[in-house]
Amino acid sequence: GGAPPARGDAPRPNVVLITHDTTRADRLSCYGYERDTTPRLDAVAAEGARFELAVSVASVTPVSHASILSGLYPHQHGLRVLYAASGYSLPTDVPTLATVLGEAGWTTGAFVSGFPVSEMFGLDRGFDRFDNGLDAAPDEVFQSDGEHDRWDLARFQRRSDATTDAVLEWLATAEEPFFLWVHYWDPHDTKLVPPDEFEVPFEVSTPQDVYDAEVAYVDAQFGRLVDALGADGRLDRTLLAVTADHGQGLGDHGWWNHRLLYQEHIRLPLVLRFPGEPAGAVVDELVRSVDLYPTLLEAAGVPAPASVEGRSLLPLWRGEPDAPRSAYADQLNLWDTNAVMLEKRPADDLLHVWMDREWKLIHRPTAPERSELYHLTEDPGELVNVYADHPDVAARMLAELEALGAFRAEGFGDVEAGDARTEALNALGYLGGDEE
Repeated sequence: GGAPPARGDAPRPNVVLITHDTTRADRLSCYGYERDTTPRLDAVAAEGARFELAVSVASVTPVSHASILSGLYPHQHGLRVLYAASGYSLPTDVPTLATVLGEAGWTTGAFVSGFPVSEMFGLDRGFDRFDNGLDAAPDEVFQSDGEHDRWDLARFQRRSDATTDAVLEWLATAEEPFFLWVHYWDPHDTKLVPPDEFEVPFEVSTPQDVYDAEVAYVDAQFGRLVDALGADGRLDRTLLAVTADHGQGLGDHGWWNHRLLYQEHIRLPLVLRFPGEPAGAVVDELVRSVDLYPTLLEAAGVPAPASVEGRSLLPLWRGEPDAPRSAYADQLNLWDTNAVMLEKRPADDLLHVWMDREWKLIHRPTAPERSELYHLTEDPGELVNVYADHPDVAARMLAELEALGAFRAEGFGDVEAGDARTEALNALGYLGGDEE
């Protein structure tokens, strides 16, 4: 109750960050998809800003979330792989949205829906309340049958309705201003599906239909959260940011899952809503997931650490000129002991992307001749590799990529065979089964 304490002249807003796991921008109705998958997000976009080309730093969950929460590229924050002996947990000295806002006086809460954003990856730091929805702590999830260590999938993810229930319970007593991070998992796999009646509108008969139904179900749960904030007026003093960690192949480029860096894997939905900022804005410029961190801090009136890679999106939202951005992404599949997909796609061992609004380079350090260059403005679906036709563009982009200093020529420590987490991740479809 009551007005939040003033910071200077402006009240300190609540900050709500929603991350949708495995959610492609082009499967959302506000991005032009023919099915009405996201009516609640569409409404929020109409009251704020929708970014047409936002890109992730990676297409695995913990790496991409670490960049959203820190405003840094993976080689800068140090969480590089989903699993290895090291390099899979965010170092304790990296400032995050939770640590910075918490120190500035915000109440902090996180409600996540899957093991790959749990405290095992260091993403819980700075949260007063971190609710992972698991039946056991991440380091206690493994059951041995004498030969293998396994985990039970149903116990280590939760559906978006259960996550939202927990969020609404917390919101009922949360002191303002608060920073709330909500992570929804549903579209990642088809093991936890929406209620039967929810699948009817999508005439579910294919995995594509299930994916759409899951996206729509998450949108309905997101709507419950928006309604709860609106019911008592808190939405009018809340900065709302909605994005994803990465996309999904869904059969494009001959691949159903992720761990690749085509646009279907790294192009993200990004919608922002904040009272006082323009409504109905559509931003065509290239932006990055690392830009969220400085944006949310600036809007909240809190200085961002000087080391941040991202740049605030407020000027673009307001229609002001802003220097164009280039974007970086990587997949260190070779150094990730969980990347069984290399058995099928050995050439995708190390992938590094450098892109601007017009061009995109996918560089393969171990086989440079198999690198790819796409003219995105003419070929947004990345159907024609023009690497051999534009050596000047490829050379320029490779030089810019190399200047970043993100390449890594060695792995992350020794990993013992049969590591428990390897078997554990298998249950979520990161290995073998679902990754096909």
